[in-house]
Amino acid sequence: MNDIALPTHDEARALTDRIKIAAEGTWQLIREAYISRTWAVLGYDTWDAYCTAEFGETRLRLPREERQEVVASLRDSGLSARAISAATGVSEPTVRRDLAGASFDAPVIGRDGKTYTVTRETEVVDAEIVDEPVRPEPPKVKRRPLPEAFTDAGRDLTRAAERLARLTEDDRFAKNRENTHHQVPELLGALEHTARLVTAMNLPAAEASEEARRWWATSLHKISDALADVANSIEKEQ
Repeated sequence: MNDIALPTHDEARALTDRIKIAAEGTWQLIREAYISRTWAVLGYDTWDAYCTAEFGETRLRLPREERQEVVASLRDSGLSARAISAATGVSEPTVRRDLAGASFDAPVIGRDGKTYTVTRETEVVDAEIVDEPVRPEPPKVKRRPLPEAFTDAGRDLTRAAERLARLTEDDRFAKNRENTHHQVPELLGALEHTARLVTAMNLPAAEASEEARRWWATSLHKISDALADVANSIEKEQ
C-alpha cells in the first residue's frame, strides 16, 4: 500500500477554504430554490416533497456546532421551521429549539409565495399560521417579605461597615493607607446607594417620637459635615 502524499500547508488551507465555500454555496442555492418556488415549477405540491424526492439521503447533514448558525441563516432568508427541517434533514422540533428565544425581522415565505409576519407564539406551515402548543408559564418565585429582607440587608451593611472601620484602628493602617485609595470608587458608590436609601425611606413623614427624629437629624448632620470636611480638604490640595 502506497503512502498517501500529504498536501502542503497552503494546499491544505486552500482545500479547506474550498469546502467552506462549497458548503455555503449549497445553503445559498437552497434559499434561492425555496424563495423562487422552484419546487412548484417542477410540479411538487410541497417543499417537503421536493426535498425528499430530489435530494433524499444526499441532503447535506449539519455538524452540531454549525447547525444553529445555518438554521438561523435560513430562517432569516424566509424559510419556516418546517421548510428548514425538510431542507436540512434536522427534525422540526430540533429546528424550533434552535430558533427558540431568537427574534427575526424577516417574514416567513409560505407555500403560496406570500409573506407572513411571525411572532414568538406562531409559526407558518404551508402558508397557514398555526398556534404552537401552549407552554405552561414557569412558576413564580415566591419572594421574601420585604421587611424581613430589608432587615437582613441592613444588618449585612452594618457589619461590613464595622469591619472596614475596625481596619482603620489596625496598627498597620497608617503604613498601608495609600494602598486603600483604589477602593474609593466602591466606597463612594456604597455611600451614594445609602443616601438614596435614606431618601427613599421618607423619614420626615415617619411616625416616630420627637427624640428619635432629633437623633436622626443630628446623625445625618454629623455624617454630612464629616464628608463635607473631607471634600473641602481634597479641593484645597488641588
